[in-house]
Amino acid sequence: MKGSEQRAESPATWNLLKGLIGICFAVQGNEGGWKTAIESYREVRGITTGDCKYQAGYDLLKQVGSFLLEHPDGKVAFGEAPTGPGSAACPYRVTDLYIPIGNVDEAAPGDIVEVHGTWPSEVRHVFLDGRKQDVRPLSEGDEDKACCHKGITLFEVPQNLQPGTEVKKITLAGDGFELTAPRGFTVKAP
Repeated sequence: MKGSEQRAESPATWNLLKGLIGICFAVQGNEGGWKTAIESYREVRGITTGDCKYQAGYDLLKQVGSFLLEHPDGKVAFGEAPTGPGSAACPYRVTDLYIPIGNVDEAAPGDIVEVHGTWPSEVRHVFLDGRKQDVRPLSEGDEDKACCHKGITLFEVPQNLQPGTEVKKITLAGDGFELTAPRGFTVKAP
């Protein structure tokens, strides 16, 4: 989909981005960025999508835009950005596991399991009860889903797991993070 088509489909998102870019330019000394931020804020005021990235951007634009509208001669000063756990716009977590066929709590050796969630960078390894597994590449065209918001990671259930084995803890690991899935699965016969 081309940018113009995406803009027509979701004008609020594009206006929000325009306003945030205006803020970026303004804090770098381009005073015209404040006007862009105000105009964009007027366009998106009261429009929410439920998406955590949009909401975080909207909250920032709302704070800056409403301040500028109330204090046209005022100056906005930005402090340090929050860091550490809980500072991300979208909380990092594994939201679910998708097992290809049959019972959602069972997977056979060789099955490909999808792990869905939000993580800060690419998932490098999956651990099943502490045993490291390789991450499977996504099919072509799905690269954008590997990271980070609404990401997908795939792994293959190891061939050496015996039917009846309970995999209780599934952990995703990447650069500086580990996330545990909300549930595991039982190995079934192929």
